Amino acid sequence: MEFQFQNLRDESARGTDVLSEIREFCLKIIKDFYGIDYTKEWHADLDSLLLDGDGNWFSRENRGSFYHVRDGAGAIIATGGVYDLKRKPSTRQRIAKRYGDDAEICQIVRVYLDPNFRGASLGSRIATRLERDALSLGYDVAYLHADARAPKALSFWKKCGYSDFGSFSYPSKTGMDTSVDFEKLL
Repeated sequence: MEFQFQNLRDESARGTDVLSEIREFCLKIIKDFYGIDYTKEWHADLDSLLLDGDGNWFSRENRGSFYHVRDGAGAIIATGGVYDLKRKPSTRQRIAKRYGDDAEICQIVRVYLDPNFRGASLGSRIATRLERDALSLGYDVAYLHADARAPKALSFWKKCGYSDFGSFSYPSKTGMDTSVDFEKLL
């Protein structure tokens, strides 16, 4: 099956309808997989997709990148993005001792796949593109976190060459959730 990868830097991938479609795809995966409804604080990066210039976390001007993948019928089936970790001050502060203030760290986010297309190497192809973009944007380290209750996601990131180095917990609707921190030197 042929897949069409598009980056938001491509003019054809930036229309308001396309950006809204990408945002809705991500929110649907979050809802279906994690049972989490839209939360402004947690989904500010997805809201930024709809903004221009400095407001868009994934814009080239902000040292970001975002891909979406369409199937042969034109439906979005996968996404993934990277942005400067400075956009997430609480995360940056939480891991600051590990890297120091001068490290150029990006965060890999929203690598989501339609469940019907898992196992087609789309996730690793997106991760490779994001890492390549991050390197070209001047980052030294790619950081991400994954839900501790998602063993396939944890395994996926390890297969992509990421090392886990810790975990953190945070309040959620179900009590406390835990995520695992990962990094990869670029």
